[in-house]
Amino acid sequence: MSEKRTFWTCLLALIVALPLAFVARAWDSLLESQWLAAEIVVEDGAARAFAGGQWKLVDMRRLPRTDDARVILAEFEASSIDLAALSKGACRVRLIDGKGRQFEPVTLTEPIVRKMYPEVAERPRCSVLAFADAKAGTAVRMAESFIVPAEARDLSLRIEYPGASDETLVFKWTRS
Repeated sequence: MSEKRTFWTCLLALIVALPLAFVARAWDSLLESQWLAAEIVVEDGAARAFAGGQWKLVDMRRLPRTDDARVILAEFEASSIDLAALSKGACRVRLIDGKGRQFEPVTLTEPIVRKMYPEVAERPRCSVLAFADAKAGTAVRMAESFIVPAEARDLSLRIEYPGASDETLVFKWTRS
């Protein structure tokens, strides 16, 4: 093969491979993007059928942490649950503010939550384990805590259940 032909073959391969590499790397982000997922927006205090249960935001509280950060404690529940549907996926919970910033739940319960709301600190997080001991038709109350900047406003709790539902459940917190 001539040197010229090798050059053009490599250039063509690069032109094809580079965009494919970007798409493969960004595939998860594309799937999670808001314009691809159907959102179910739930009004404050209302329950909504989603992923094998009736989901409801019970309460969200803004707790002090530092001068520039706050802890948001979110309590929600799933009732009238269909255990077969919930076993098909894994729950993912995120908090999103009005600027579009996303906050993942903290791994360990914040000390302020354990101090002010010890009963909530013992609640399960949204996962398959939360429904392990549940009985069909009963309610499972869960809690997640997030660390957000003090100026974060217009907060929404976003619950996804890939495998059980293609939709995203969004609870708008009107008192943020």
